[in-house]
Amino acid sequence: MGAENLEKILAALVLFFSLVVGPAAGEGRATTWAIKPYRALLIVDRWSDPTSMLVDHEKDDFQPVAALLKAWSVPFDILRLDQQHLDNTYLLDRSGSTRYGVLIWVADSPSYTEQNLGSLAEAVEGGASLLVARSRFLDPTLEKLLGLKFKAPYTATEPLRVTEPHFITRELASHSMDPLDTAWDFGTRLWVDPRGAKILIAQTTHPTLTLNSPGAETAAIWLGVKNLAELRDSPYWRELFFRSLVWSLGYLVRPNVDYAGRVEVEIDDWGTSDKGYLSYWKYQEPDEKSIRENLIAPLEKRGAVVAANVITGYVDRKTKRIVSPWTQRFTDAFGVEQDYASTQRGLKAAVEAGVLEIQSHGWTHMQPDLESPPGPWWTADLEGEASAGGWYTEFGDLVRGTESPAIVQLFRLKRSLQCLQEDFGQRPLELRPGGGAWSKSQFNNTGRVAAQAGFGLYHAEPDFYYYLDRDLVLDMTGVSPHFTTSFDRLDALDAQMSRPHPDGPAMMVFHDRDVALQPDFVNRLWARLSPAYRTISANEYVGYLHARITSSTTGTTGTTGDWQLTFDDEEPYGLYFDQHPSSWRVSLSDPFLEKLKAAPGLAVSVDGRTTTRLKATDLLHDLTIDLPAGPGPHVWKLTPVR
Repeated sequence: MGAENLEKILAALVLFFSLVVGPAAGEGRATTWAIKPYRALLIVDRWSDPTSMLVDHEKDDFQPVAALLKAWSVPFDILRLDQQHLDNTYLLDRSGSTRYGVLIWVADSPSYTEQNLGSLAEAVEGGASLLVARSRFLDPTLEKLLGLKFKAPYTATEPLRVTEPHFITRELASHSMDPLDTAWDFGTRLWVDPRGAKILIAQTTHPTLTLNSPGAETAAIWLGVKNLAELRDSPYWRELFFRSLVWSLGYLVRPNVDYAGRVEVEIDDWGTSDKGYLSYWKYQEPDEKSIRENLIAPLEKRGAVVAANVITGYVDRKTKRIVSPWTQRFTDAFGVEQDYASTQRGLKAAVEAGVLEIQSHGWTHMQPDLESPPGPWWTADLEGEASAGGWYTEFGDLVRGTESPAIVQLFRLKRSLQCLQEDFGQRPLELRPGGGAWSKSQFNNTGRVAAQAGFGLYHAEPDFYYYLDRDLVLDMTGVSPHFTTSFDRLDALDAQMSRPHPDGPAMMVFHDRDVALQPDFVNRLWARLSPAYRTISANEYVGYLHARITSSTTGTTGTTGDWQLTFDDEEPYGLYFDQHPSSWRVSLSDPFLEKLKAAPGLAVSVDGRTTTRLKATDLLHDLTIDLPAGPGPHVWKLTPVR
């Protein structure tokens, strides 16, 4: 190798480290480019929950943004201006460096005089990008950072058109979304006046997406959406929001899952007592033979995995006690032989076959209080009061028109977890409350209680589902369509499955009743589904939602170093990936990609084992990371090599 070539390689390596790893001690930041902290701060005007835990789509207008960040696995915190004073306490760490790679501003107050927006400018100066959506940004600091001035509201129906080529807008044309037709859309929009910002998209003379560069390593983006729900529901604005995040952070790591082609299937009511005495819900609980032939076999044929939402507290009218379902073998009120022990054997066989996960449907599927008026239910006429549907909801008291107290719900959820562990050796991560009723107030909220009990996902009627952990109960409504089907309603399936969302699976529910009353139901159901659809299990979805991703670099300018992504999870949410691999997609911005290409070559390693060596010039805007099965943390590294 000639001295000239060696010089070029060494110069390229020095350039790579100076750009990707960051400046050496004592060097200025102006000509260097460091990897930003992989974390966002979502800044909101107000939050309906005084305890800052529960995000509700019916009360919190920022819910669509929070749900998308979670669906994309972007770590984030929420700062609420109605309770917190914005200052560098939140924005900077102890060394004075920014704590966040991007600050997402969705506040729209007429005044921020009580806030220290100078700290926001300091964080941007320190490397954080600013992304503002649906805001008039009525403050001089925000105006300066964005390079804009709010003028007035306006209405127009001309199309939105890209005015300047850019990474953020690049894919619109390929998806036939440029221009965007807004005919008959008479909603109120925000008119802004550029004061240095580039206009990337405009509606005639009205800018609708702008980009400013407050610093060499930062971006300040304004998205002129009419409301934040457009970021979730409009393919056009969702694409722009996603690519704005990639541009702001430099890269974004999300599950490598085609959610638009995935369905999470749940089967309710296993183990409930009512099928043996309610005239309108009577059927034989599927036994082991039926489960093997009519559930396991068709699911194995299609490589599908579904959830069985199981009840482990059988409400026995004879003894007036809650007993185990799996000891029940009797002839019911309609002359049907019921053998719940056989049902349990069948469910265990399905788990062993890998086509079934055991999840929680609650403990009894019935009111906790079966004694008080208008009860007692134990002795009430099954043709009269005892048949009322309100008795068969466990987490909302429809009989008495009240909520179920949090302490009552928590007791029953803990009993469900304990009994399912005893009966099946399974640790459920999803709760689906039976009967469609649940409690929604701040302190009795069933999702909040389920999070306290240790569930990771909560799926309730009519179309709610929540991401759960012990610090955040996040309403994910709008990201995944939800519907219930049955053996006599399959004609509606095409319409129900026609509204996929790219960031979350469809949620489909049916009942053990469908398998009992029509043994070939599962075959018929899958015959109606598009062959493009694949199942994703509840535990796999929980694993992706709960993955914790951190980013770091090692080394200093001119020395060996790498870019490292660490994937970890908190117990028990990562149960699925203890036994299964996971796959992730890394989207790179143009500047980030060019920095990586400055190295002559790159080695990719996972958990210390090199998996790939490639030329840096072969890098594309999207990288795939495949992680092995096993408890985390898992570490992916990209290391420059000669």
